[in-house]
Amino acid sequence: MASDAALIAVMRQSATEFRTLLTKAGRGVGLSPGLSEDLARASVWLQACGFAGGQAALDAIEGLASKGSDPGFISLSNRSVSSSSSRGNLSSAYIGVQLADAVQLGWPSMGEPFFFRDLDSPTLSAAAIALSCRDLDSGTELSASTSDLYFLSRPQKEEIVICARPQNQPDDEIGVHSLKVSAIDSEGAFLTAEVLLDRALEERRLQEVDAVGLSVSRSIVEKLQQFAALLLVSETEQSLKFGAGAGLVDSD
Repeated sequence: MASDAALIAVMRQSATEFRTLLTKAGRGVGLSPGLSEDLARASVWLQACGFAGGQAALDAIEGLASKGSDPGFISLSNRSVSSSSSRGNLSSAYIGVQLADAVQLGWPSMGEPFFFRDLDSPTLSAAAIALSCRDLDSGTELSASTSDLYFLSRPQKEEIVICARPQNQPDDEIGVHSLKVSAIDSEGAFLTAEVLLDRALEERRLQEVDAVGLSVSRSIVEKLQQFAALLLVSETEQSLKFGAGAGLVDSD
């Protein structure tokens, strides 16, 4: 019975199918096409590599849907940034893309790290930053740390390494909804921690996804489908004039 429950709880989807669902769900809660596609890219990559990418995206989407996250961008002039709203979080769907774009322009410079607090989905933002850094032709390595994961992007080696944060090396400044980002010296950039992903393992997992698809929680897929359905236009007399519904020609 337990194995039957496990089969029911997980759905198999192609990466393209899941990316399309994520993009539609993002559009359903008001994200632009570009922001939705960037959210989907980071989420699918995380899920393909064995991390909870679907949940990371859902956290960001639900934050926008519930008005618990503030849609919009931030100033990068300060090294410590938190939500200016007393009730809301920073939206990772916006902040992740903003930081990924900033990386392309040479941010962050060497020096003290940047801290982002009150993020609805820090893992999603960390993945977006790491992927953006890897796309560069640069010798600068970049780290993005959440409360439980350490992302190290190595552009020259075309590699992203993800480690579990060591239990004996807590960082009091990184809470559950926080993200720490820094440019680091390539000579001494590695943590002595359990490696959860390296280049070889990423390649194997991506090949597996191409062959058999992604395993995604059924509940996550169903919730994303609900948000994607918000894109559908109600069939009213007014909407029919603008193309909603099947119409006579389609049903003849």
